[in-house]
Amino acid sequence: MKFVREDQITTITPEPSRFTGAVWEARALEPVEEDGLRAQRFSYAPEARSCWHTHEGEQALYVLSGRGVVARWGEATGTVIGPGDWVHVQPGEKHWHGALPDGTLVHLAVTASGGTLWHEPVSEEDYLAGVEAARPTD
Repeated sequence: MKFVREDQITTITPEPSRFTGAVWEARALEPVEEDGLRAQRFSYAPEARSCWHTHEGEQALYVLSGRGVVARWGEATGTVIGPGDWVHVQPGEKHWHGALPDGTLVHLAVTASGGTLWHEPVSEEDYLAGVEAARPTD
């Protein structure tokens, strides 16, 4: 058993080829076995987002604060997420997640096993289509 205290967690700026905009990654749990369980806390500035990506294993996202969006490949709009929401990402499901234009997003990402495969950046058109679900209706 391993305990990780908040003051032991290092925050980094992730590889710019994997994100658009200002994003910070705090690595809370590192795998103890090759491609094993890992957990990070991601903080996104307004409009910041991941690139399209897939996971070899399952992933769970848990929103701590702010509001954001998760979008799946092939869907017209994304799904808005907020504090207390969980997202269960299936292996191989191509998706992206990030903050809405008017605020920040902080979420935990717990990945059960396997690596992350990074794909192309989310275009501005795809981003705007993804956040369409967050627009208020009259």
